[in-house]
Formats: sequence, structure tokens, C-alpha cells
Amino acid sequence: MTSALRPSRRAFTRLLGGALVAGVHACGLSGTGGRSITFRMGLRTAMAPGEDTVGVFTTDTGWRVALTTARMVLGPIYLFEKASPLQPQALLRRVSDLLLPTAHAHEGDFFSGGRVLGEWDREVVFDLLAQPGQARVLGHSPGIAGLARSLSLLLQPPSRALGAEGDVMEGRTLFLEGVATQAEARVPFRLAMDFPPPVELQRVDFVPIQADLDDEGLFCLEAQPHRWFTGTRFDRLTVPAEGTPVDVGPETQVHRALSVNVRRFDAFTGAWEPRG
Repeated sequence: MTSALRPSRRAFTRLLGGALVAGVHACGLSGTGGRSITFRMGLRTAMAPGEDTVGVFTTDTGWRVALTTARMVLGPIYLFEKASPLQPQALLRRVSDLLLPTAHAHEGDFFSGGRVLGEWDREVVFDLLAQPGQARVLGHSPGIAGLARSLSLLLQPPSRALGAEGDVMEGRTLFLEGVATQAEARVPFRLAMDFPPPVELQRVDFVPIQADLDDEGLFCLEAQPHRWFTGTRFDRLTVPAEGTPVDVGPETQVHRALSVNVRRFDAFTGAWEPRG
């Protein structure tokens, strides 16, 4: 682990966390924003459409993939007030702002997402296959009541703060293992991936969500592994003669596709569950 990684994570966390605090004080006390709340943050793995098993899906290139191991380090996670600029309604608003500019600056505004309404300011090792269909509740998070429309998260190698929990990652950000099949072809594979600095290349930005944050509800970040494999060509991997898993290295098409797809805005989504 290089020392350059830690300042980038700390700076990102400190800056965004400060924006949440500023939003609470600037909006909550002025009467122009929502009240301070505490809600639960969780993680879950989404099933592919038409599937009933987590980690099993068919890619757009026709390969049937079954993951047997899937772990990643993720966090911090931040929930923003503004819609993702990649959503149609947000694009229309941006065009309107250019044609009819309006003064709407606010002390709590931050980056392109506007105010930070909620956060999980730590990293966590997430086993995507450990609790099929269920949420892993991480704990309670501070926030501001209101509608969050987009999120950002970081994907970095594990830091010392994770302690023994991070040892399973062996210093990597993402580890996947499984089997891809198509007709008579069978490709067992394993892949370990890092996302090098700068921090801008380690962020997943502009993820569209609709979460009406309130006390004691659950916001669940949902990983979408079936989308990570878009465009992958397992026929370009060479399976060892003994049939052992292929080590999918950075020079391969499959690794390059995953490296891009895992950081796309549709690699994750989020769901809000009000307090029952």
C-alpha cells in the first residue's frame, strides 16, 4: 500500500463529510432544508433479471457466468441531493440552466451532486455472495431528511483501518472467481483487480437513486455484478491444459472490460426501505 492512497481517501472523506456537516448547519438551522436524521446503511447484491441465484447470469456476449467467489472493498458512500447528470431529467435541467440561468447557490452545495444528504464514511469488505437476497446492515449513518437522487462511492485497496477484515483481500480492491460457459466451451477464471490513484479514477459517480431519507430507514447500496461483465469475451482467454482457472490479467480483454464497467454509473444502484 503506498502512502499516496491514504491521503486521497482521507481528503475525499474529509471534504464530503464536511459538506454534510455544513448542510446540517446551513439548512437545518435556517429552515430552508431538512432536519437532521439517523438512518441505517446496508449492502446487497442484486440478482440479474430473470435469475433466482445471486452471481449467476448471461452476458450480452452470450456467456453463462457463475461466480463462486466475489469480494470487494468499497466505501465511503455519499448520497446527494441532486439527480445524476446522466439522467434525462437532469440533462433537461442543465440545458434549461444554460438558456435561463438562475441564481441558486447554497452554502451546502457540493460538487455536481449538490448537498450531501447522507454518508457512510468508512470502507468495508463486502462478500457479494454471503447473504443472497438479503441486506448486510453496516450500521447507522448521519443524514438530512429529504430526497437523495444520486450517490458516489470509492473503490480502493484496503487500508490499515480495516485490520484483519482486510487481510482476505491481499491488498486488492476486487476479487472474482467463477466459471464462464458457452456451448461446449468452459472457462474457469479468477481475477484480482486494483484501481490506482488519482482518486478521480477510483470513484463511481452519478449513480441514480430515489431515496426519501428519514429516521431509522434503510438505504441499501446494491452491487450489480451482471452489469460488470458487459462486453466480456471469454473466448479470448487461454485455459491451461490441466483445466485450472485462468488468471485474468490486466493485458486481457476481460480484465479491461471489467475495469471500466465496475466504475460505470450503472455498476451499482440503491434502494430505500422506510422504517417498518
